[in-house]
Amino acid sequence: MPRMPGPLTLLAALILSGCSPVSALDKPTQAPAVQKPAARVTDGEPNLPALQRKFQAANRAAISIVQLGDSHTAADLFTGELRARFQQDYGNGGIGFIAATPVPGTRYDQLRLSTAKGQWQLVSARNQQSAQFPLGGYLSLPQSANARVHLEPTPPTEQRYRVSALYQASSANRLLVSDGATQTVRALSPSNGNWRFSPTVSNVRLPMDLSLAGKQGLALGGFNLLAQQNTGVVFSTLGINGATFNVVDKWQPGWLDTLKALKPDLLIIAYGTNEAFDDDLDLSLYQSQLTDKLKALRSALPGTALLVVGAPDSYKNRKAATCAARQPRNLRPLIQVQKTVAQQQRTLYWSWQAYMGGDCSIERWQAQDLARPDFVHFNAAGYKQAADGLYEYLSGVIKTGR
Repeated sequence: MPRMPGPLTLLAALILSGCSPVSALDKPTQAPAVQKPAARVTDGEPNLPALQRKFQAANRAAISIVQLGDSHTAADLFTGELRARFQQDYGNGGIGFIAATPVPGTRYDQLRLSTAKGQWQLVSARNQQSAQFPLGGYLSLPQSANARVHLEPTPPTEQRYRVSALYQASSANRLLVSDGATQTVRALSPSNGNWRFSPTVSNVRLPMDLSLAGKQGLALGGFNLLAQQNTGVVFSTLGINGATFNVVDKWQPGWLDTLKALKPDLLIIAYGTNEAFDDDLDLSLYQSQLTDKLKALRSALPGTALLVVGAPDSYKNRKAATCAARQPRNLRPLIQVQKTVAQQQRTLYWSWQAYMGGDCSIERWQAQDLARPDFVHFNAAGYKQAADGLYEYLSGVIKTGR
């Protein structure tokens, strides 16, 4: 899948997401910016009642939402709008889990990361190899003692946070957290080759700096930023440009334990565009792999509601004569596989393509200045349009179960 070039504002075109119940929206609808299709649940996600209860008690206990996806997730525009809507209605529970250092082509809607040149090496599961990849697929290796990461809020906020670092250490080390008013040190004990979260630093503000005392035998996998008060919605986005769902196979065994530590009440699985662009995709194998991965997630997270997002509409050969010829060859059958597997595994499901208006609706979205000229990604307005539609659906599910 192509990656958007250009400045940070164009990185907005890199997102994959969506969420909603199994049996939502199968038939094409009208123009995307005008008519938003209704959705409904038939085969219920078994953890939906528990999720509803969590939202009813959002003012007493935090709700954790985690999304795994590709470039549609990595830009945090679609998910950024979802996060904003959830936090407006249910309270701000924090930023959630983020990469430990800046990742080219990836952004966070509420935060900007920066580092000094030469202090860190980034290794990405997108196109590199490592036996250490953590949950999320980004490995940050300090190249000097006292390597530092600066976190700047966008926009400024008075919120206070609880912060912890996901790390591996072969020997004892120290994490220093400074917000300009206070400095706190937390010991990082040897992790025996496993990923673990550091002891939490509480009651800190943004902007903040996080640094490591030493560099030998140490790796960071990310930071988790939770609101000081344990209420509201936390929405973590874990996206890799160009990824398929199989990217999780590159992550170190034990990544599910890290995911469990985030305590997700709702897990969104948002892949499909890159699979659809693979002309050699074995759809039977894809169905088997998707089934196995959902079963593994269900086993590891028995109390978590799962949502599978169908791939959005896109073009691969936009000058072709027919609608079918313009689409990626495997887009239609892949979306059907996603829906079928979601139904079989009783997960929630939302058809992004059907919300857009069905086959070749990407052309109308692009004509309405909602999609990028590549006919694959969306601009900020397009991601907001889709996120608003998804949020309206989810609000209905959360409130009524239908």
